[in-house]
Amino acid sequence: MKSALVVLLASLAGASPARPSTPAVRAEGAPPGPAPQRLQGAEDVKRLCRALEPVERVRAPGDAVDQGEAAHAHDLARDRAIEARYEVVVPAAKLALAPYDAVERTLSVKEPAVLAIAGGAARLWPTEARGLAVEVDAAAARRVLQAQRQGALELVLVFDLPDDATCGATPRGDRFSLGVDPVAWRWVDRGTVLARGGAGADRPLLGMDEGAWRVIHVGDAIAGGEEAKRAVLAHADELDGCYVEALRREPTLDGVLVADLAGPTPEIAADSVNDAGLAACVRQALRGAAGTKAVVPIRFALQSPEAGRN
Repeated sequence: MKSALVVLLASLAGASPARPSTPAVRAEGAPPGPAPQRLQGAEDVKRLCRALEPVERVRAPGDAVDQGEAAHAHDLARDRAIEARYEVVVPAAKLALAPYDAVERTLSVKEPAVLAIAGGAARLWPTEARGLAVEVDAAAARRVLQAQRQGALELVLVFDLPDDATCGATPRGDRFSLGVDPVAWRWVDRGTVLARGGAGADRPLLGMDEGAWRVIHVGDAIAGGEEAKRAVLAHADELDGCYVEALRREPTLDGVLVADLAGPTPEIAADSVNDAGLAACVRQALRGAAGTKAVVPIRFALQSPEAGRN
């Protein structure tokens, strides 16, 4: 029997497929929103902090018209930067953890949490959910601690920015600090997700490595009707390939992408998966469906091996 199954439904609530339509392992993940941008190196951080600079601090060359146009362009760029969603990987070998709460069954970062990223180029401090708590049993908490002792623990954080976001900087402008609003976070040991918190807390830990089945649901088109669904279903193999590649990066990845096919190239109108690679791959896979004036939800999910055999 194959180790994975792809079920393409005519509707998220439509007729039952050959396999169960309600997977035993299932989660919706983060609420729909923009796909996160990965901040990796110091240059990514500097670019973001330049965009967040308050417009009144911008000193543009040229005459009064040039300066006014430059200020307007910067103001628009700052708005785009604040509206975006971001993802960072925090090396957690030396990150201080609070004592495990055996009553609430939560493991948290010791407050006030300060997260160093991009080789120390920036320090992030959560303005909400400051402890980045995850709900786990004692055994799972010990696995997190063991990964930390081995130097393999990472914290992957997806965050938004507050409306008044701005970066603090050292006099030399080579180190930055930034307050962030956490959306979802996960503890990872060499690619294996050990625990999740925030909006992604209900995502399954059981992944492809443990034999889970992958399932793709193509929902009713928000606009475009049956023609739009057929246009997406025609690219089923490409969508499956996108999911396979994404699961190699994170074996428990799931969620919903809403594809907007109205323009000359596909766009992602909403994203609860929070994986930039999957979003980019789906846009590429559906390029042949562009121009159909449709908005179509596509759900990528995992179900347990037991459910897949029923």
